[in-house]
Amino acid sequence: MAIVAGVVATSAQAADAVLTLLEGSATVIDGARALRATPGLRLSPGAIVESAPQASLVRVEFADGSVLDLGPATRVMLQPPGLAGSGPRAPAYYLLDGWAKHSSAIGARPVAGQLTAAAELTQLAGVAVSRAGPGLTEIFVEAGQGQGIERAGRAKAPITLRSGEFFRRSGSDKGQVLPRPDPAFLKDVPRAFRDTIAPQAGRLQGRAPVPQPAAAPTYDTLQPWLVSEPVIRRELPRRFAVLAREGAFRDALQRHMSAHPEWDAVLHPPKSPGEAQAVATDAAASMNR
Repeated sequence: MAIVAGVVATSAQAADAVLTLLEGSATVIDGARALRATPGLRLSPGAIVESAPQASLVRVEFADGSVLDLGPATRVMLQPPGLAGSGPRAPAYYLLDGWAKHSSAIGARPVAGQLTAAAELTQLAGVAVSRAGPGLTEIFVEAGQGQGIERAGRAKAPITLRSGEFFRRSGSDKGQVLPRPDPAFLKDVPRAFRDTIAPQAGRLQGRAPVPQPAAAPTYDTLQPWLVSEPVIRRELPRRFAVLAREGAFRDALQRHMSAHPEWDAVLHPPKSPGEAQAVATDAAASMNR
């Protein structure tokens, strides 16, 4: 069934995105450190943005003029390094769970879309509202159109989904494309998504804030990412290796190694070239399972 579906930069020129609006609180994970989300904060590929359950709205604006609004209790990774590139299918963000509203700039060329565990959206020209969670993916094309593919199961050819169409996949059931959204979905859409708010990046130019540290990432706070799908996980040992020096983080990695076997090489580095090759072979095999 086809469907529509970091490092903080030091200057506006270096940034691929900027956090422009914040109603409530959110955290940005920059490399291995956590920062408090603040309007004007520059974000580069790989940045993780996580909104608090009580947050009303977190907005990220991209260099191509597109806008990403996040609802409460939402986790996204911007321009995932393992999927980055200049091709038309390189996603602007990976929605792990929660709510996202992605809008292309009016009159602009189609923009990179989103990726979830179940669905991929490319060539977005319009507005798409999505909800993702364990065993659930829902996408409503509010306006315009996009090209999408259902990722689960055998690869399908992309199709165009147009304004008003709605996709839902629950559990292992086959995804469905419907001519209108589920009323329950519309009822749950975050209130802030119902308003049209003009882009804000222009007013924040030259006002990059001093990053404010947040509580350091722990295994528990990172676990949803550490046990995510292989294409996202593969970059994380390099990025968060410094955290494995801390005893509690290291112990938790060890206890749950079966969920993220790529960490074994960090906790138990090979001592010889032969061992290194064996570890690399085992890691590659585990990522392809």
